[in-house]
Amino acid sequence: MFAGPAGAQGEADFAAQFNGEFTGGGAVRTEASGNPWNVSCDMTGQASDAALSFNGRCRAALIVSRRVGAEIRIDGNGRYTGTYIGSTIGPAALSGRRSGNTVTLEVTWPAPVNGDTSATMTITATGNGFHFAVDDLAEPGGPSVRMTDITMNRR
Repeated sequence: MFAGPAGAQGEADFAAQFNGEFTGGGAVRTEASGNPWNVSCDMTGQASDAALSFNGRCRAALIVSRRVGAEIRIDGNGRYTGTYIGSTIGPAALSGRRSGNTVTLEVTWPAPVNGDTSATMTITATGNGFHFAVDDLAEPGGPSVRMTDITMNRR
């Protein structure tokens, strides 16, 4: 596992950790005030010098299935931008930077979620997979709530 600052590990080396097949799961909330659903997920990751992506499906209660993924571009200045897919309101824009093994991204939803259009996503390379989480305010000015908390492990 790499633990140094972003400069200690090149962007291409970081992105390469997302190549492969992954399985895992975690918890997802559909409403900030609701209880989380336990989900199981299967994803495929792909990476190049200038991009990384993970795409797949998460399932809950054997009857609910949703496509989940992110397509992220990496510019030469360490900026990460792209699109997140997984919300019922449609694709969301992503923008942020990496520090060590974690990319922190501002999420801009296409319509209000919990009263606003922004949230925070973190994607952390774990050595044998990755963890991604989405935190949103329960309401504008309210406390932060973990809406998505998923850990994926390499098959």
